[in-house]
Amino acid sequence: MRRHTRRARARGLALIAVLWMVAALSLIVTGLIYTMRGELRVVSTQRNMSEGAALGDGAIRLIAAQLSAAGDERNRYREVQVDFDGHAIDVTVVPLNGLIDLSAASSDLLEQLFVIAAGVEPDAARMLADRIVDWRDADDVPRAMGAEDPAYIAAGSHFLTRGNRFEAVEDLLQVLGVDIGLYGRVASFVTVDGRHDKVDPMAAPFSVLVVLAGGNVELAKRIFEARTADANLADTTGLNPANVARSSASRFRIEARVPLSSGATMVRTQEIDVSVMALQRVPWRVLRTGQRLEPTIEPHSR
Repeated sequence: MRRHTRRARARGLALIAVLWMVAALSLIVTGLIYTMRGELRVVSTQRNMSEGAALGDGAIRLIAAQLSAAGDERNRYREVQVDFDGHAIDVTVVPLNGLIDLSAASSDLLEQLFVIAAGVEPDAARMLADRIVDWRDADDVPRAMGAEDPAYIAAGSHFLTRGNRFEAVEDLLQVLGVDIGLYGRVASFVTVDGRHDKVDPMAAPFSVLVVLAGGNVELAKRIFEARTADANLADTTGLNPANVARSSASRFRIEARVPLSSGATMVRTQEIDVSVMALQRVPWRVLRTGQRLEPTIEPHSR
C-alpha cells in the first residue's frame, strides 16, 4: 500500500509538472504570436507611411513643375486635386508671401496673430510680439514689453536671444513665454522664408485672412470667395494697410493630403523656391520638408 501510494504521488507530481510545462509553453507561444502581430502592424504602418510620403512627393512635384512655368497666376493661394498614380490627392498651394514672416513682421501684426489665432489676451499678445522682435533684433535693448538675454537668464531659460533671423518656425519655441501649445496654434500661420514684412491678401489662406481682417470672419470670407472667382473682384480695402501689400511670389508651401489604406491621412509638406531656375539651372529648390499623420476620426454613434 505504501509503495502504491508513493507511485501514485510520483505520477501526480509528474502530471502537475507536465501541466505546468504545457502552460508555460502556451504562454511563450501566445507571447510570440502577439509579438509577431505587433511587428507586422509596425511593418504595415511603416509601409503605409512610406507609400503615402512617396505619393505626396509625387503630387507636390507635379504642382512644383506647374509653378516653375507659371506666370502671375502663381501668386495666388490655390486648392487643387491631383491625380497621381491612380490616387486623388488634395493639394494646397500657399505662396509664402501669404503667411506671416516671423523674421520680418511688425510687432503689431504679431500681436494680432496671437490674439486672433491663439486666443491670447491683448496684453500677453503684445508681450509675446515684443519678445519676438527682441529675439531677432541685433541690439540688447528690450522693447516696452520685450525681453533680452538678462530676462532669459533670470527665467532659467535654456535659450538666449539670437539677434538674427529665425531659421525655422520651430525657433519660435526658443522665445521666452512660447510653449508647445501656443506654438501649435500659430505654426500654420507663419513662415521664416517669406521675406516680406507684410502679407499679400491674394496669397493668404483663409485662416490668415481672418487675422488680417482683425477677426472679422465675414470680411475674410468675402475676400476669399471673391478672389476664388476672380482676383480682380477681391476688395481688400477693409484690411489694415499697415499689414498688407501685393507682392510677387517665388517661394511656396505645398501640402499634399494622401488617404492611406489604414483610413488615416498622410499630410506631406514641402516649401520650395522657384527663383533659382535661372541661376542654378534647376527647376526649384526644396527649402524644407515635413509630414504628419492624421488619424481616422470616427463619427459619434447615437
